[in-house]
Amino acid sequence: MTELALPHIIHKVKHDGQLIRWPQKCKDCKTNECQEKNSAIMLCSYGYNFLTVNDITLAGFICTDHSSSSKAKSKNLRNEKNQTISLHLVTSQAATLRYKSTKLSVTQQEQKNSARDEFLNNESFKDEFINEIKQDILKGLSFVHDYKQINATISQNINVIIETRYPGQDLEQKIQHATQQEQAIYWASKFLQEKLNVAKYLLNPDWITRESETSLFRFHGLALKYIKLYNDTFRKKGILPTVSGTSHKNILANPEAISVIIQTFLDNAQKYSKKSGKVEIYISDELDHILFSVGSYGPRILDNERELIFQPFKRAKDAIKTQEEGAGYGLYISQLIAKRIGTIIEVEQDAHLKERQGHWTTFTIRIPTNSWK
Repeated sequence: MTELALPHIIHKVKHDGQLIRWPQKCKDCKTNECQEKNSAIMLCSYGYNFLTVNDITLAGFICTDHSSSSKAKSKNLRNEKNQTISLHLVTSQAATLRYKSTKLSVTQQEQKNSARDEFLNNESFKDEFINEIKQDILKGLSFVHDYKQINATISQNINVIIETRYPGQDLEQKIQHATQQEQAIYWASKFLQEKLNVAKYLLNPDWITRESETSLFRFHGLALKYIKLYNDTFRKKGILPTVSGTSHKNILANPEAISVIIQTFLDNAQKYSKKSGKVEIYISDELDHILFSVGSYGPRILDNERELIFQPFKRAKDAIKTQEEGAGYGLYISQLIAKRIGTIIEVEQDAHLKERQGHWTTFTIRIPTNSWK
């Protein structure tokens, strides 16, 4: 496990991390508090943070922006700068471990169960559950076509008004001169159009990897498009999302399908954040993938709900209490898209640590940059 940045314990043997080594206090420790399995970030009596991910203990580090506190931690922060690391890097490290574990378990399951292999990898749509309720879904979405037509009329009219009424080289420049009400209509129409597009992948997952729908595009540009689209909904809650990281890589994929994942991450962050909350968006080029994550405060997700929230029409109990409205298929279809392109969506949350705004929650996906079909 030499690729781990943090000090770690595997099979009761301690290993130094690439960025941080074991502090002397941990080497001499007799209590071994950190070896008590806990998926949340905890604080030992010596003032060091620790957590367990898939039987691997990450410990001996000091998470500077984690809310845990003690006199020992404060002393360590002053005297042991080389042991400090940000919460974002810790959650990224944990997500990486879970990602590798999930990939391994999927491989093992494929070897044991050909039906599971067929569900995860077959290009044709053979999800028995969805097939059973497909007619019910069709009934529920029967008005989508009508909504699209109505929205197309609204979009066409507002575009004509903006195009003819305001100066500018292109539509984007003209929108900046439009009234607040006109801008609101324009962006609401665009927003609804994108939301309606999600329905077709719920009914026809084979379109996700349809060759005629694929193209080479820059993920960073696509993400910024949807971040801009959601700006107004965030603004209404007094939230100004921060975007960090650097990405220049292209991916060969279905951009409309990939956008469903982006929309789901942003939609959940907006939906469950309280007023004046915090939303952190991170996009980064990695060796063979692009890392995209959205962090925000939200309702608690219990350990036994981590898989449930990715099932069709299922939501965490606290999410329902916080926001009664919600179809429960956003994460399901996003995870289906992720699996079809050879990856998965991970969720990180400290369910035992509740702050004033809720539980800090990060959804992460690593989008492969190699060509796929």
